[in-house]
Amino acid sequence: MPLSPSPPPNAAAAAALPLLLLLVCASSIAAQPLASSQAKALLRVRRLLFYPPALEPLRGAPDPCALPPAPALAVACEGGQVTALSVLGDRDPDAAWRAALPASFSSEALFTTLTRLPALARLSLVGLGAWGPLPGAKLRRLQALQQLNLSSNYFYGAVPDGLARLYSLQSLVLSWNWLNGTVPSLSGLQFLEELDLSHNRLGPAFPDVGRSVARLVLDDNNFTGGIPAGVSSLGLLQYFDVSGNQLQGWIPSSVFALPALRYINLSRNRLAGQLPATTACAEALAFVDVSANLLTGARPPCMRGNSSARTVLVAGNCFADAKQQRASSYCNPGALAAVLPPPQGNGGGGGQGTGKGREIGMVLAIAGSVVGAALLIALAMVVVLRRARRQRPEATILPKSPAATPTNKADGWKAPAKATQKIITPSDKRHASQAARVNTLEVPAYRVCTLEELQEATDNFSSSNLIKTSPLAQDYNGQLQDGSRVLVRCLRLKPKYSSQSLVQYMEIISKLRHRHLVSIIGHCIVSDEENPNNASSVYLVSECVTNGSLRSHLTEWRKREMLKWPQRVCAAIGIARGVQFLHNLTAPGFVQNNLNIEHILLDKTLTSKISNFSLPMISTSKNGKILSETPFAVHEDNDIGSAQNAAQGDKEDIYQIGLILLEVITGKPTESQSQLESLKAQLSEALTEDPDRLKDMADPAIHGTFAVDSLSTVAEIALKCTAGDPSDRPSIDDVLWNLQYSMQVQDGWASSESLGLSVKSQV
Repeated sequence: MPLSPSPPPNAAAAAALPLLLLLVCASSIAAQPLASSQAKALLRVRRLLFYPPALEPLRGAPDPCALPPAPALAVACEGGQVTALSVLGDRDPDAAWRAALPASFSSEALFTTLTRLPALARLSLVGLGAWGPLPGAKLRRLQALQQLNLSSNYFYGAVPDGLARLYSLQSLVLSWNWLNGTVPSLSGLQFLEELDLSHNRLGPAFPDVGRSVARLVLDDNNFTGGIPAGVSSLGLLQYFDVSGNQLQGWIPSSVFALPALRYINLSRNRLAGQLPATTACAEALAFVDVSANLLTGARPPCMRGNSSARTVLVAGNCFADAKQQRASSYCNPGALAAVLPPPQGNGGGGGQGTGKGREIGMVLAIAGSVVGAALLIALAMVVVLRRARRQRPEATILPKSPAATPTNKADGWKAPAKATQKIITPSDKRHASQAARVNTLEVPAYRVCTLEELQEATDNFSSSNLIKTSPLAQDYNGQLQDGSRVLVRCLRLKPKYSSQSLVQYMEIISKLRHRHLVSIIGHCIVSDEENPNNASSVYLVSECVTNGSLRSHLTEWRKREMLKWPQRVCAAIGIARGVQFLHNLTAPGFVQNNLNIEHILLDKTLTSKISNFSLPMISTSKNGKILSETPFAVHEDNDIGSAQNAAQGDKEDIYQIGLILLEVITGKPTESQSQLESLKAQLSEALTEDPDRLKDMADPAIHGTFAVDSLSTVAEIALKCTAGDPSDRPSIDDVLWNLQYSMQVQDGWASSESLGLSVKSQV
């Protein structure tokens, strides 16, 4: 399969099968020869698409309508006019636009030509490398259109308003393009049954659709806000996927009870709150995925586990009665009080059954609760402040944020134990910690630590807490006053750096925070005792991930939970997202990140996190040239990273990802270059000649848990990543696209097979 984010040709062909059957039926009743103007229009379409192989049969064909329908090309005619055109190309899109048509291509000219086929009812142009904005005025002239599929191309810009005026439209598929902006209201399309806008960049407003929609696919876009209550009124909805967006707020519980609903995927959003215990699920509902959100409380009875009839995925939330959940503080950071979800109608209604009086009562009740809570908190603050004045308690040290670090020499670093400080009372400390919780999503808020604080956390840097040591760096286990476990790394600095000159550098360090990185959560700069103006060392404080490495979960089956295939793909996706963040955070990005599989850690929810990634460089000027160097005295084993060979550094990261993927597939490390080359040769042969052999090469621990197409997609991208020539290796965006597609294939397979036992964790 070509390296791309789009479905492989066989999947696209399967999706086009219903249209193909219709074309066969239509062609059998075509009695009148095709008008010459129509035939010329088809030939012009072929030329405008730069003569794709799929349209080769049109060349020299006396009657295009008489061509036998095939997956790559099908033409149907009636009354001397083209009524259906289906073209399946081989230009699967990729992030680098390598498969796009030349710069002389014009989407305007293409659709202008298509308007010469006024009877066109079904149009499918898939995987042809077409690019540019969709010309709404031209599309609007195709009033006979019932089915429009332009997926797996490079169309960009907004979804044109003209599509909202194709009143006969029944199916609109624009997935796997580069569309962005808002979606026009499609509620006027009374016959629209399918809307697939997945894998674009659309948003932020949620699309408005009519009540005939049975399939609504919006995953992997930029939609924000809440799930509209109107979704609960889509009585014909069977398939609903809004995963991978930025949706927030409560889930309308009545959506699960829609009578025709069979599949619902709300994963990878920021949906929050509790699902009421009265939430009902439709009898036909076979697949539910609410993983990787901010849901709390207990699961409703219809979502408490998998069965032969229903698969339910809930990992990565804060449910109190489920496994592989996050800490409650992650889903409810510093909230004053829990608020019940908005009132829902019974069953599948969700309509107007509650009435205005009840709504006003609920609003007043909530407002009263909030005011009451505020008064209680204010009263408590007064009491605490009075007690603080009476008792004159011992002062507590609270470090400032990196941005607040002083720049004046008088307020700077003067001794190893003198970090920038502010004296506050216990009541202030409580409010400060609450503010930190509000700003926390997955790791504590970044802070500047004091040396005393780190000495206490590590028992004065006791040898019992020492993990690793070298002449210029030491790693310690530590525990902060709030009970959280951390990793403290002491690094020696080059003597030329002052504490003040490192302020901007530490500001960059403070932004190295990502869900899939072992985040640095604080630092402490220590000044040289003999020269207080210079910094001698820096302590970096990182979150502590204690659930073992990815390798341990692949090999230590007696100690760890063995990862099934979906969990392995999710871990790989997390690695790719972390590397993508590192490569794109600055220009140039952080490369050569030492992506050893032992440095990929898993937290309690099996979320993958990269440790030992590269730290940023400092720009210096020498002889009029701008150079980049590390401020640390020496770095060894690439623990700290390097800017040398940065041009190829990103490709080295891709190579390391490829090695990780190979081990994810086979469950075994490659211990030599010859062993690696042998494995690659076997995989390549299995992919091209013997799929059953590919299944045999997979780790026995994942047998029965993977879709073959999902496995082969990961195998192909792994081979690309480990190519000998760095220029042949894909970009991190390409790697991420392919891994996400592999997971999408796996999800579809798991849903169709009702294989609930194979999936326990999602990204």
